[in-house]
Amino acid sequence: MAEVAPIFATMLRQWRAHRRLSQLELAGLSGVSQRHLSFLETGRANPSRGMVLALADALEVPLRDRNHLLQSAGFSAAFKEAPFEEDGMSAFNAALQQILSQQEPYPALVLDGLWNLKFANPSALRFFGLFVDPLAGLAAIGSPTEFQMVRLCLHEEGLKPYIVNWQELIASFLSRARRALLTNPRHDKLPVLIDEILNHPDAPQDWRTVWSANTDPAVPMVLRKENDTYRLFTMLAHFGAAQDITLEETSVELFYPADEFTRRRLEQLAR
Repeated sequence: MAEVAPIFATMLRQWRAHRRLSQLELAGLSGVSQRHLSFLETGRANPSRGMVLALADALEVPLRDRNHLLQSAGFSAAFKEAPFEEDGMSAFNAALQQILSQQEPYPALVLDGLWNLKFANPSALRFFGLFVDPLAGLAAIGSPTEFQMVRLCLHEEGLKPYIVNWQELIASFLSRARRALLTNPRHDKLPVLIDEILNHPDAPQDWRTVWSANTDPAVPMVLRKENDTYRLFTMLAHFGAAQDITLEETSVELFYPADEFTRRRLEQLAR
């Protein structure tokens, strides 16, 4: 396995540097001696499968990248990426459908790891359909296969013309993307999205350095159609203790009315 040790060694050093841990600190967290950890990082020693997993756990490496670490050390992947349609995922799929149903009459979306829409409840389709058909909007902007919901808000053919606080909302997406990149610095798609936001024709220069100045407890999504203005805030939910990549990367975005008018209109739409 000597030929693969340098690949694993490089990845291990990168993850430890990103987590800002010393060799001594990582050794203490993972139960590996500092001397042996030094040998692993220089490629002088090869890890066991269990050691790769212990180090990945100590470094809080996402499951997808734990597979990459294992493969870089010459081992097979340990974590599956099962679709929700598989029999073994039926309980989790049912939980998602229950959340979507219980969220009525308010919108709810299920997103994958690239913020693509996987499921939506009828209230979400009704509400966003007031402004643009989501599928038609995505087709109009080129049917992106990554970060569909963000790009739907970025483009004139999508929701952008209806978003009152567009710069504020997109700045919150930028912040969310940056936080996600801190969690997974090896994510090759997030930097593309971040650059796309920063280089948008309507992006203010201070997006590069200044966070949103909104004084609300959370940045709302404010949409206007003709004389009606809707204000919503969102809550994110994730599966706990996931051991499957699909589960770890899935999120549920729940929308709630931020004012009485929005609450009444959402309830009226559901009748």
